[in-house]
Amino acid sequence: MLVTGPSSLTSGKPYVWDVAAMPIHYTVDGGPMSMTSTGAIVVDHATGLARVQAMFQTWQSVSTTAISFSYAGAITAAGLSADGDVDTVSEYNAVQTSCKNGTQSPIVFDSNGAILKGLGLDPLIIGFAGLCKLDSQAGHILSAHVLLNGKFQDGVNDPATSNYELTSDEFDEAITHELGHFSGLDHSQINVEVFNQFAGSCNLDDLAGLPLMFPLAYCQSKKSAGLPLLAPDDRAWISKLYPNAGYPAAYGTISGLIYFSDGITQVQGLNVIARVLDDPNTAQDESKRTAVSVVSGYLFTGNPGQPITGNNPGSSYGSRSPALIGYYEIPVPPGTYTVQVENIDARFTGGSSVGPLYFPAITYGAYEFWHHNESAYDDPSQKDPITVTAGQSVSGINFILNGTPPRFDQYENGLALLHPPAAGWSSARRPGGTLLRRGM
Repeated sequence: MLVTGPSSLTSGKPYVWDVAAMPIHYTVDGGPMSMTSTGAIVVDHATGLARVQAMFQTWQSVSTTAISFSYAGAITAAGLSADGDVDTVSEYNAVQTSCKNGTQSPIVFDSNGAILKGLGLDPLIIGFAGLCKLDSQAGHILSAHVLLNGKFQDGVNDPATSNYELTSDEFDEAITHELGHFSGLDHSQINVEVFNQFAGSCNLDDLAGLPLMFPLAYCQSKKSAGLPLLAPDDRAWISKLYPNAGYPAAYGTISGLIYFSDGITQVQGLNVIARVLDDPNTAQDESKRTAVSVVSGYLFTGNPGQPITGNNPGSSYGSRSPALIGYYEIPVPPGTYTVQVENIDARFTGGSSVGPLYFPAITYGAYEFWHHNESAYDDPSQKDPITVTAGQSVSGINFILNGTPPRFDQYENGLALLHPPAAGWSSARRPGGTLLRRGM
């Protein structure tokens, strides 16, 4: 998620749509959702529109969220035909201009992948989303966009030409992921061990807890497995960003700080997961199925800048408060949990990043569970339960990592490395877009 920066009246808050101005109005491409390279329509406009409306409804139907959406008609833009059919790069650019001006929040059907190809983007992109216009003072999203690659629904599966096919359920889940970004959600990492399983055939316990906002489309569709589309993590965060009157009775919070081995220096960019205790009397693994995560320092900027050279003002996003560098806060349903910390997977970079850093910070000694007697020399596998009741905030669940340098020295050397090497990049988060690729 994008977080407000120094220009905001309340720095360090996630950007959200204004709840007082709900519903969020969106426009939709007037053309077909999918057609073949020869122009034969596979998924017509009416069907595509109905599917998009159902995808929005998935988020709106969460019982503890106040977010809502409303279809506002066909896309309009300078030079675009009256039917709102966006099928060229120039038309797409005109629509993007209107989005950046805050005129509309468009959902574009790239029916045969021609727009993606014209933009020089990877044909394995199922879709992408981005925030177009922000109110940096109030911290509100004013407009956003989504593009759907209809080539994945054209009825052709030809890997030799990078024309892969997804089932309608797989495609709709991928685009519902993009609507999560449209709503202000970031990527989440839970049950990353699915990468050790066969693609498209993930363990059901892992799949049940795998967030829809997981960065890559790797597993089978949840619908085909008889599972809810949104995982507990998805429901928790859309509710925390847009809580309704029922939220306080349905969630509590677990919060704390992550420290290097010195117990003083905070660590940004590590994944923190609260998992409900497994019930040994059931066949299911509840600790896999009910889990919620966040990244340490998620409210702190990914690029604070530095004044020495005068040419790095830093990111316009994120708080500059040092107290938030290693801070985490996780919304959880009432229950008893363990809390663990881990590195962000090295595959999650750029548009697939998790948390405020554009590239993962690989910190040695980052894998451990929390327990009452945290130290730099404890048993990282020891775990103590944490019970949370509705409306309760359990704070002070702090980690002291094992095996790291005592702290970064004055030149920021040590064993905590950026992967890949950091030369020549900026970790500032950009509102230009996030994407979902098919994991092959």
